[in-house]
Amino acid sequence: MKEQNYRKAREDAGIRPERAATELGISITTLFSWERGETSPTANKLIDMSNLYGKKIDYLLALE
Repeated sequence: MKEQNYRKAREDAGIRPERAATELGISITTLFSWERGETSPTANKLIDMSNLYGKKIDYLLALE
């Protein structure tokens, strides 16, 4: 499931939730909402996550 990949990518990059939220320009509540699968990031935020975490968008979306 893609939301598991959001969290795994962040953890693999060694980025704490607080830093991820700050660098992505979102609240920590929003970050956790994405990681629990309650909501989804926009396409632009997926690009930002890909760059921040060093993972392909296909990985984040569980397409690979």
